[in-house]
Amino acid sequence: MYYIDIHNHMLNGVDDGSRNPETTAKMLQLAYNDGIRGIICTPHYLPGVYTTGKAERVIRVKHLEAIAKKFFPGLALYEGCEYFASSGHFTEDLEKGRAGTLADSKYVLAEFSPATPEDVIEHRLMEIIGTGCWPILAHAERYMAFENEAFRLRVSGFAYIQINAESMLGEAGTGIKRLARKMLSEGIVTFVATDAHGAHHRKPVLSECALYLEEHFGTEYMETLLYYNPKSILDNIKL
Repeated sequence: MYYIDIHNHMLNGVDDGSRNPETTAKMLQLAYNDGIRGIICTPHYLPGVYTTGKAERVIRVKHLEAIAKKFFPGLALYEGCEYFASSGHFTEDLEKGRAGTLADSKYVLAEFSPATPEDVIEHRLMEIIGTGCWPILAHAERYMAFENEAFRLRVSGFAYIQINAESMLGEAGTGIKRLARKMLSEGIVTFVATDAHGAHHRKPVLSECALYLEEHFGTEYMETLLYYNPKSILDNIKL
């Protein structure tokens, strides 16, 4: 089985991820060697800071895909973005081509500032749903609001939950690791992704977390989080 990574920052020069084509090439090599065969490129869209729109993202992904076909057979690349929902207005940003969905599906990867209040998270996710899209809450283990069990269980009832591979392995701190593993135990996690930003730190690898998931939760759960649920995005099928 191979993996599909729905959240990473491989496109160079557009956000705080890859800085240059050489880093992107190294990231692609790492992902490919690790068994990743599908990558949704999700640069930040943050008003006033990272503002690359959908049209430009599509061009960049197509360019990267042409390179991947030469050197990494069987690796598929898709366009998307990580939408900063704390201060965004999704309806307007979507209509004007600033925001975007994942791989031309109805799924939207939405992120918030760590200290964003519960009511703001809920309101913004509902705004996304109001457009007919399906929100995925990016790296949910980072949000202080998710320390509240009742809140995170409520949110998981209408939005999809993504956690980072590095978080569940403890590379982002013990508190974040504890919460990530708690959410896995609760069964509310829909996707595990790399959120990769480089070739040396926050790398595009999933095999280590796959081993952890298989050992602690079983093969079926591991395959669901790393392949089958991500494939539903590519197929535009609502989970």
